[in-house]
Amino acid sequence: MARCSLTARNPALARLFEPWRLFFPSALLLAPLNVLAWLAVRQGIVDWPAASASWHGREMVFGYSFAVIAGYLIPALPWRQVVTLWLLWLLGRLAWIAPPGSLLPWLQLLAGAAFPATVAILGFQRFHAVKRARNLAFPVIMLVLGVAGVATYAAEVGWLPVPAQNPAALSVYVVSLLVMVMGGRAVPTATVGSLRAQGQVLRVVPRPRLEAAGIAGMLSLLVLDMLGLGRAAGLVALAVAGVLAAQMLRWHSLRVLNDPETWPLHLGFFWLGLGLVLIGLQRLGFILPPDAGALHALAAGGIGTVTLVMLLRVARQRAGELPASPALLQALQIALAVAVTLRVAGGWILPGQRESMLWLAALAWLVAFGLGTAVLLPAAWRPPR
Repeated sequence: MARCSLTARNPALARLFEPWRLFFPSALLLAPLNVLAWLAVRQGIVDWPAASASWHGREMVFGYSFAVIAGYLIPALPWRQVVTLWLLWLLGRLAWIAPPGSLLPWLQLLAGAAFPATVAILGFQRFHAVKRARNLAFPVIMLVLGVAGVATYAAEVGWLPVPAQNPAALSVYVVSLLVMVMGGRAVPTATVGSLRAQGQVLRVVPRPRLEAAGIAGMLSLLVLDMLGLGRAAGLVALAVAGVLAAQMLRWHSLRVLNDPETWPLHLGFFWLGLGLVLIGLQRLGFILPPDAGALHALAAGGIGTVTLVMLLRVARQRAGELPASPALLQALQIALAVAVTLRVAGGWILPGQRESMLWLAALAWLVAFGLGTAVLLPAAWRPPR
């Protein structure tokens, strides 16, 4: 894709409009605001019919997660295209906070689905251009993500039959799959680099069959849950959790606990595995986690932790530096871990205080993403050298 003449003549301007500089801050701001708005409506503090539980889920998937994906995957584009893509993201957010019935269904569908569909196409093009056998899964995952985005919004406006599970919840599986595959390569690389900096040696041999089993399992889980085949979905979820455990055994997680940029990646994969175990046990009828706790272990714990860590790592790599002390990064990750723990287990620990647990989780979530924003913004808004 040709660059516009202005950015071609001025490389510094092109760097100023790198996608991550717009999408990463947008994701960090949306994540806590979405949670607080949903809780305020749930508690009756604010009368805002659009901010329903389904809105909360959609925004965290297609607003937050897709903004991170866009900032991470999309290469440098002409500045007008980057700004247009960001405006599509913003349009999708605004169209679904309008009062119910104030917009025509087709307009809401178009506004909501345009951004995830565009990101999926751009991601597909990037991966498809890299002719490597090990990357064959990525174009497929990006296509599934795009279809999931369009289908979710089509179901919301009543143009598609709603599947057995919430459409946004099903999309969590697809985003989790992308995190699993990309993180499954980033985590061992980061671990090896961290240990090398400490004078230690670790070699992690790729296991493509394990990766393929995880991909097949997550796609099967998506289809089975969509069809309402709960028991089969539960067995598959437990099997995928076993695949993740087999991967993590080779990563030597305990050896990087002193690295605030690396150990949270391992923690994120722990949350992914725990979320799949809880979903499996729930589908099999053994447990009933309150307030969608199982799904939030996967979404807030797995996706939230890995994306926040990767977002900051990528920003540091692309900006050249990230002014953050190890203590600040540790505090950020501890706050996020507290938020996820309270969100997943709070209703079990104190069933009589479920609403209080949700608010405490939201406050810890706000602290984590607030610290992340404080770390990121100086790098994102600093003029490139």
